[in-house]
Amino acid sequence: MKKKIPEILSLWLLFLVSLVIFIGISFSDSFKIGSYEPNKGSFRDQLTAREVSAAIEDYETKDTLSVMDVTSVEIEPDTTVHSLLIFGDSMTHNLGMSIAKYGTKNNYKVTSVTWESSSIPGWSGSDKIEQYIEESKPDYIMVCLGSNETILKNFDSRIPHILKIKEKFGDIPFIWVGPPLWKEDQGLYDVIIKTLGKDIVFKTEGIDIPRAGDHIHPTMRGGDIWADTLMRWISHSKHPILTEKPDSNTSIKGHRIIYLHLNE
Repeated sequence: MKKKIPEILSLWLLFLVSLVIFIGISFSDSFKIGSYEPNKGSFRDQLTAREVSAAIEDYETKDTLSVMDVTSVEIEPDTTVHSLLIFGDSMTHNLGMSIAKYGTKNNYKVTSVTWESSSIPGWSGSDKIEQYIEESKPDYIMVCLGSNETILKNFDSRIPHILKIKEKFGDIPFIWVGPPLWKEDQGLYDVIIKTLGKDIVFKTEGIDIPRAGDHIHPTMRGGDIWADTLMRWISHSKHPILTEKPDSNTSIKGHRIIYLHLNE
């Protein structure tokens, strides 16, 4: 005697067969019953839409991780820098001596040239940059200019001179140390950054720099604070170098500190 299939099992089999037929019709591009063509797009589109959505989400996740990986990579500091030239206006003097301490700590010789009351056009139009590059053979250059430009109304006039200074460096990596302003910036930084790029220009702002009696020039302690902040920033600049912080009593012996008066 044949065994009867339980009624509940028969219903399940009927349901599964119907489901297979339904899915087949949904993904068929040419199924018709006489002149009637079932509307099969809704189920198929929802199903495939989920697949596409999942694929996009997976792609975007991978893309985001890729971007995070790239942006989290820091450039290794250049350990081949053995000679550093820093030059600029009168703001440079105490900063340069503080940078010399970093040179002692990180094994590069510093030549610091301060030209009293000098300006961006003054340096671009003289041969002093070429002279000190020839003398010190720098692997790295810091420019500290802009303090004597703050009274200008047309900062764009400085763009050709900034570019000329840059041209004098050739292939030597450099950064531009913006001035420690003692009054509100009227657009000088915007022009320097527009000309050179934000990863080249250090904005000396928001730093509590002790000033001398004129309330403008940094004191020796102010030079140290300025230098410490600058050297931390250099690690994230376009041209990082070794910036291990020296002790306060680190010697600047062996470095060259030059101070030029206006007419020299």
